[in-house]
Amino acid sequence: MPAPRIAFADSNWIVATYHQTRDTARVQSWAARGPSTIIVSGPVLAECHCNFWRLGDRWPSLASDVRLGRWVDCGQTFETLLGLAGDLFRRYAPRCNAGTLDLLHISAARHFGCRWFLSFDSASGCRAIAHHSGLTVFPELSAEDHGWLRKFGKPLAR
Repeated sequence: MPAPRIAFADSNWIVATYHQTRDTARVQSWAARGPSTIIVSGPVLAECHCNFWRLGDRWPSLASDVRLGRWVDCGQTFETLLGLAGDLFRRYAPRCNAGTLDLLHISAARHFGCRWFLSFDSASGCRAIAHHSGLTVFPELSAEDHGWLRKFGKPLAR
């Protein structure tokens, strides 16, 4: 049996896991590809908590799944994640629409040795930044992601 894939999931990925969205089929296609360990962070869980109240409260299910290890909380404080994201803030904030939390997610993924970044956020440049900084993005990059990549220049070394 192949080793599990280690991935970081952002909040839109988690939401599509618990609520029927246009992206739920892609979450299911990831799961069908085999075992994976999926890392989340406090900021991802905070975004989910807010979104779950808006969409119908499935928060207790998510909180239970974190306790049971379905999702692995990276366990880092917000301040630690801010420190990890400094290089991404300097490099990308002036050239894209990715928000603070998006860059925290990418820095956490890189720091914890994730190979994959699971996200549907093409509009902000988040997926393009993840790819540009050495992560493999799922689902595959879109034309919108490639537009962002052209703005970034040479990829970062991992």
